[in-house]
Amino acid sequence: MGTVALQGLVEQLVLAETPQPDGGRAPGSGTASARDALRAVAQLARAIETPAQAGDLDPEQAHRMAALLLVIRDALEPLAPDTPAPVLRFLGEVVDKLRR
Repeated sequence: MGTVALQGLVEQLVLAETPQPDGGRAPGSGTASARDALRAVAQLARAIETPAQAGDLDPEQAHRMAALLLVIRDALEPLAPDTPAPVLRFLGEVVDKLRR
């Protein structure tokens, strides 16, 4: 799978707001729920996507930001079992780099 196709899949997953019931407030002192955090990840991804598409943000930097958002999104709502294997491998590579 090509880099452009993989990048497109990653962006789709990060931008997608996973349908799930809103759990209300987070336990403890936080106000934000996991659903709120997923919405924030999607909005941040859109905020990165706009300047990237306009050529105002380096494509490699935009891809790196999307990869990091994918890690956060996966921690909040794990990727579905039908997620394409290249995306899962990519996510694993990003997480491995973060752990070093």
